Amino acid sequence: MRNTDKVEKESTLGSVVKVQQVIDFMVLAELQKGERYGKQIDQVIIQSLDGVGVNDSYLSQRLKKLAEKGHATSRWEDDNRYNRYYEITPSGEEYFQQLVRELPERVNMAIQVYERFSRIMKKYDQPKGV
Repeated sequence: MRNTDKVEKESTLGSVVKVQQVIDFMVLAELQKGERYGKQIDQVIIQSLDGVGVNDSYLSQRLKKLAEKGHATSRWEDDNRYNRYYEITPSGEEYFQQLVRELPERVNMAIQVYERFSRIMKKYDQPKGV
């Protein structure tokens, strides 16, 4: 027999907290302190999140996207093509303030979702035959 009690989807797992928004927030928060180069930002993220970092290519992609959208400027350090510096723009300040307003609710929702998921996983954490 088919279940006819349809449950409506309020949101999707992928939309609860978008990783790109978390990274953008971390990057722009660090750029509030002034110009930084990519590896400095990477190290701050790792320190802030107790050893959890961002894939290097994904961080580079987000930095490039922030610059393309006008939220940050970027420049190479003189002739050294190793250090690319980033600085926040007024548009980046506005985007950062938007994230400050939106992310707390999303993070709380993510915590609730992961707590529920953890309870589901515990059902299957029992040794077989117990």
